[in-house]
Amino acid sequence: MNAAPQLIRFQDIHAMNRTDSFRVLAPVIRPEDVALKGRFCSLNLRSGLRLHATDSVDVHDMVTQAGAQPGTTLGLFLEGAASMSLGGRAMDLGRGVSGPHAFALTCAEPDLFERRGLRNQRVRKVNVSIPQGWLESEDWPQAKRLSGLIGDHLTLRTWGPSRRHVDLAMRLLDPSPDMPFLEGLYRESLALEFVGEILRHWAEDDHQGRVCGRDLARLRRACDYIDGQSDGRLHVDQVAQAAGMSVSALQRLFHAAHGTSVLEFARVRRLEQARQALEKGHHSVTEVALNAGYGSSANFATAFKRQFGVSPSQVRKRG
Repeated sequence: MNAAPQLIRFQDIHAMNRTDSFRVLAPVIRPEDVALKGRFCSLNLRSGLRLHATDSVDVHDMVTQAGAQPGTTLGLFLEGAASMSLGGRAMDLGRGVSGPHAFALTCAEPDLFERRGLRNQRVRKVNVSIPQGWLESEDWPQAKRLSGLIGDHLTLRTWGPSRRHVDLAMRLLDPSPDMPFLEGLYRESLALEFVGEILRHWAEDDHQGRVCGRDLARLRRACDYIDGQSDGRLHVDQVAQAAGMSVSALQRLFHAAHGTSVLEFARVRRLEQARQALEKGHHSVTEVALNAGYGSSANFATAFKRQFGVSPSQVRKRG
């Protein structure tokens, strides 16, 4: 959202929210009156998700209200905070928090949502809303378990976002695709990654919650050893030796903590590091492939696209 700030009128917000229940409680405002200055988008995506992205300043001390449908909102504030309520329960998101902060808010039944904006307050944030039942409809093993982590009605969960999560939010605010007519498709792919990053974070927390004490220290030593092997020649027995445990015990530990084997964990970790390097744009695809332990750029490209759904060159180009 690098273009000049726009004047966003109440009627524009109402049109993008696409619900008759959306209204302004205060102040008295006409449809043509300016409500925000900046950038604002609210989109229904083909995947069933809903995207709300804003980089704007409130023109008034404005209170808005709308009906909330069952589902979970996953959000990330890059700047600013929000005072709101759901079902009469008051919530202050980000007050007194420095730096980016993330949240998940579950609405398990139709309810009333209210937001209280402050005049001249700038808010930069991204929300992606998951409709009720969306996770359960996905045909992959962890979906049902992750849906159980979302919680009951009015469950609010907050955490410090990962660097990747922050990067995705920034891209959703300012997608800047090479071809403008693909902006909707690009935003949808980013929104899916945004949700995936949060679910990955939750899954890791859930797994690591089952690992503690001595095993957690061993797990960290194993991960540090894996990160230190950049030539791709990784042997499980060497990782086990570095962690101070047997190969079979190490494999059980990785399945408990990360839900996967040692080598699969290392493969995905290297691809994630490769993606981060490509997004910075300082190295060629060939250099990144070699650093990730791939002797062939073609093999790297195949593995990368299978993992992320885009090619290395596409990631580097838009980085």
